[in-house]
Amino acid sequence: MPKVPDFISIIIPGYNEEKRIAESLTALSAFSEAHFETYEIIFVNDGSTDKTGEIVESLATPLLRAIHLHINQGKGHAVKTGMLEARGDYRFFTDADLPYAPEAFLQAINLFHSTLCDWIAGARDLPESSDPSGQTLFRKLTSKGFSALVRLLLKVDVKDTQCGFKGFTASAAEKIFSLSSVKGYAFDVELFLLADACNLRISKVPVTLMRTRDSKIRMRVDVLLMVRDILRLAFNCRPPNPKLK
Repeated sequence: MPKVPDFISIIIPGYNEEKRIAESLTALSAFSEAHFETYEIIFVNDGSTDKTGEIVESLATPLLRAIHLHINQGKGHAVKTGMLEARGDYRFFTDADLPYAPEAFLQAINLFHSTLCDWIAGARDLPESSDPSGQTLFRKLTSKGFSALVRLLLKVDVKDTQCGFKGFTASAAEKIFSLSSVKGYAFDVELFLLADACNLRISKVPVTLMRTRDSKIRMRVDVLLMVRDILRLAFNCRPPNPKLK
């Protein structure tokens, strides 16, 4: 199979990931080397207080680099930082535990070329998606409840805003992330709002969820913070800002 000729950037945000980041970055580097002619992996160290930064620096190569934030500011801010520092023609982000089968990158790149879309969102609700990882019923119900709230308050007609796999053309990434402001986990929702305001075309890609171990989301605390951010977005979206058009 020929390698993808486009320059691919993959952003990995992470906070206190010393237990798994070496395994993840080694696996991602091997996959990228096998499938991409030109690529970069950017790990954004979101103010980790453990040995995450030291471990990533020990793995650094011209194709794998780290950005170190001095204080923990949230996944949204870490992804924004990586996206605006990236140089790729197509720029992806995914989670530090690599929860989705990496073939999603290849499917997404094919979609970019075949549909000429501006950005791609992983969608766990697509019929082709699968979840052999065994998510808990509580997590599934919480996710559905959050999605319903987003659709109700923000009129975002997307069942799965929170899938941690998304990709953008270089121009779309620069447009969206130069405007994004939500620093926490609800930043994914803001991406849909900004993309719509900028008239960017979206495609969805199915994903296979391989693992959910050691999730960094504190279900009771972080979900409340996400709801707070959704309420703020709902307030700020009235009326829409014509400058985003």
